[in-house]
Amino acid sequence: MSFIVVLPGDDVTNHVTGNDQRISPKLGLGLRLKNNRVLATCAGRLLQRSNNTYYVQQNIRRYRPQVEDRVLGIVEDRVASDDGGGDVYRVNIGASHPALLSNLSFEGATKRNKPNLQTGMLLYARVQSAPDAMDPTLSCQLGPHDGGISRKDWMTNEGAYGEMKGGTATKISLGLARELLDPKNVVLYELGKSLAFEVCIGVNGFIWIHSTRPEYTILIQNAIKNSQIMEEAQVRGMVKALIQTVQRQMEDAGHD
Repeated sequence: MSFIVVLPGDDVTNHVTGNDQRISPKLGLGLRLKNNRVLATCAGRLLQRSNNTYYVQQNIRRYRPQVEDRVLGIVEDRVASDDGGGDVYRVNIGASHPALLSNLSFEGATKRNKPNLQTGMLLYARVQSAPDAMDPTLSCQLGPHDGGISRKDWMTNEGAYGEMKGGTATKISLGLARELLDPKNVVLYELGKSLAFEVCIGVNGFIWIHSTRPEYTILIQNAIKNSQIMEEAQVRGMVKALIQTVQRQMEDAGHD
């Protein structure tokens, strides 16, 4: 089933049951059954998680940290020292509370050999703790869900987590971020067929893109944002058209 956009109160019975008016599918978040009709209770995309489970994917603006989330964050400033001799930094991850990160929470970091974090630095990290009404903590060390990833010292710049150098960071919706993290995401697949680029996506709605040319970076950003309101066939056509337009513009500029 391709997605549709729904608003609170919309009757989505026909989309969920098809020609069979018996209510057999399972109803997930954002849907409720009333008088044998399936109604949306929030705004978002109506999606099918499996053969018989439907839900509404909400586009919540404020990120709510969950343990083991992978996020992108911007270092704001140093706020304290920890018991191990490291420095604790405040990191903006787009949540209601800033996150805290020690520079000893990097692979191979020691009291004498640790990264020197700077204001404005972009980091990829995982949420280590997310207590209610308190600042969450981050880590740039491998966690329990990172099996199979080799440990690389922070100095090698080859670790799974750490500073994102070069490239361009931008903010996208939380719903779109989760769509991009799907291994079968159409827009990233279509872009990858024609362009060479790196991308890092945080579930908190930050995305980092690094490509061979600034024109391609802008193209990728536009394609990703446009994909949010398109179905798969439209996404494929949109990506093809954008690439052809940008390449033609680059060729014309080269002749000037």
